[in-house]
Amino acid sequence: MTFAARIEARLRSLSTRERNLLLLCALVVVVFAVMRWTVFPAVAQHRKERGLIVERRATLARYQAMGGEQSDVAEKLAVKMRELGVAEEELLPGSDPSAAGAALQGMLKPMVNRTDTKLTSVRTLSPAQKGEYAEVAVQMDMQTSTEGLASFLAGIPRQQKTLRVKKLVVKSGVYSAARAKRADRLVVSLTVSGMTAAPEETATVGGEQ
Repeated sequence: MTFAARIEARLRSLSTRERNLLLLCALVVVVFAVMRWTVFPAVAQHRKERGLIVERRATLARYQAMGGEQSDVAEKLAVKMRELGVAEEELLPGSDPSAAGAALQGMLKPMVNRTDTKLTSVRTLSPAQKGEYAEVAVQMDMQTSTEGLASFLAGIPRQQKTLRVKKLVVKSGVYSAARAKRADRLVVSLTVSGMTAAPEETATVGGEQ
């Protein structure tokens, strides 16, 4: 008997509860691997870039205050302005948080356009002011497969704008032997956020509801 055949025979000997538990453990491993190699690095990069934006703005303010004291201030200021412009290219577009939220939804919806995924609800949460910027978040509820969830999470760091997964809740139902083929069906609720250069008075301090 081959190794694969022995594994298959072993799986067939398991009870429905044991098979579901084994599948759930495999699901946890897959989701953890996706988070470890795609989402976590993207979140770290997002925090680093957000800190750089704040640092560059502080540097710009110092250079502007030193305008009458150093001859090379104009050149340094131009360099910092270009660096800031490059960093702000990864912010969400829009003249206000509402427009930025609509843009974020437009980026996320095509990512769940799969035959194994059903989007049940999507809504933009209240923005949170972060200094001169605003954080916009979108909550999405869906039914999908392990592959569909992994594909969505892997697509977050590939976006042209800097996004991060703020919250992720995954539920897997326990099915009978007659419905074992549907054991890969997941109920997922997640929140994805991005930054926008929205006017301060248009954003609500305190974050999502």
